[in-house]
Amino acid sequence: MSALIFGLVILAVALTLGLVALEDPGYVLISRSPYEIEISLALLVLGILLLLVLLYVLVRLASRTFRAPRDLGRWRAQRRHALADQATLSGYARLIEGEWEEAEMVLSKRLGQGSTPLLQCLGAAYAAQQRNDLDARDRYLTRARDCDPAHLVAVEITRARLLERAGQTDEARGVLEQLHEQGVHRHAVQGMLAHLLKAQQDWPALEKLLVETKRSGALPRAELAALRQELQTHRLGTEGESGGLSVHWSRLSRRERRNPLLQGVHARGLINAGEMDEAERFLRKALRRRWDGELVRLYGHVRSSRMEEQLRHAEQWAANHQEDPDLLMTLARLYLENHDRDKARSHLLEAVRRGGSREGYLELGLLLESMGESDKALQCYRRGLQAQKSTPVEKIPRLQAERATELVPVLGPGDQS
Repeated sequence: MSALIFGLVILAVALTLGLVALEDPGYVLISRSPYEIEISLALLVLGILLLLVLLYVLVRLASRTFRAPRDLGRWRAQRRHALADQATLSGYARLIEGEWEEAEMVLSKRLGQGSTPLLQCLGAAYAAQQRNDLDARDRYLTRARDCDPAHLVAVEITRARLLERAGQTDEARGVLEQLHEQGVHRHAVQGMLAHLLKAQQDWPALEKLLVETKRSGALPRAELAALRQELQTHRLGTEGESGGLSVHWSRLSRRERRNPLLQGVHARGLINAGEMDEAERFLRKALRRRWDGELVRLYGHVRSSRMEEQLRHAEQWAANHQEDPDLLMTLARLYLENHDRDKARSHLLEAVRRGGSREGYLELGLLLESMGESDKALQCYRRGLQAQKSTPVEKIPRLQAERATELVPVLGPGDQS
C-alpha cells in the first residue's frame, strides 16, 4: 500500500512539472571551465527525483540484505510456534478420543515450544498416566514446572489429581499439604485435601483443616457443612463405643443437634450402649420437633422399661401419620414386643403394601416363620430379596403396588386384616 501511494505521488509531481515546463521550461546553466552544461529546469528536477528514488531503493535493498538472517530466524521461530500450537490442538483431540499413545507422541514431539508449553506438558503427563507409565508422567510434570514457573500452583494441583487417580493417595496428600502450608487457599486445593483426609479417615487432621478453611473461606458453605457433618457422624459413632457419646453430643452446636442425621447417629449409639430409656426420650423429643422417617424406624428398635407407654406414644403419632410405612413398621415392632402378633402382622402387611421395602418383607417373613407359616415366610423372603434390587425411580410405586397385591394370596383371605 505504501509503495502504491509513493508511486502515485511521484506520478503527480512528474505531471505537475510537465505542465509547468510546457509554459515556461526555464533552464539551468552549470559552468566548470572548460565545460558548460545547460539543461531545462524540469529535466533537472526530474533527474534529481529519479536519483533519490534510486538511492532509496539501494538503501532498502542493502538494509534487507543485512537483516535477512534475523528475519529468517524470526520466520522460522514463528513457523515452529505455529506447528507447535497445531500439534497441541491435535494432541488434545487425541486425548479426547482416548488415543493415549498417539496423543503423547504428538504432544511430546514439540514439547516446550509454541504459545502454550504448559498445556503440552500437562496433556502429555495425563496421556502417560493413562498408559500406566508413571515415570514418564513425572518427567512431563517436572518439565511443566520448568516451562512455566508462573503457574506452579496449577502444575502441582494437576500432579495431585493424577497421583490420586493412580491410587497414590499418600503422595497426593503430601503435594496438597505442601501447597496448604505455603498459603495456597484455593478451592481445588482445600477441597481435594479434605476429601483425601476423609478417604484416609484421618479425622483429627480433617477437623484441623476445616477450622482453617472456615476462616479462609476457601470452600463453599454447603461443602464445608457436609464435611463437618461427616466428621461429627464419625466422632459420635466412635466416642459412643468408648462411652463418651453424651459428652460429645453436648459439645455440638444447637444447629447440629437438630440435624436428623446426627440425631439418628446419637440415638443409634444410645441403643447400642443399652441406654434404652434415654434413647426413647431423645427420639420422642426429636420427633416432636421434626418428623423424620429414620428416627421413626429407630424408635421401633428401642426397648425401654415402659413399653406400653412407648407404644401409646407411637399410636398417637398414627393419628397424623397413619399411612407412613416407617411408622407402620415401628408399630409392628412395638406390638410384637408387647406380644400382640395379630396387630403386628396386620401393620407389617400394611407397611409392605405402602412401602414395599426389603426390611418390611423380611420382618414379615420372620414373624410368619415364628408363627409356623414357613411357606408364607419363604414367599416374603423372596419378595424381600427382589425388593433389594435396584429399580428405576419412575417404576418404584407401580412395582411396590404389584408386589403388595401379589402378597395378598400368599397370606390368604383371612389374613388381610
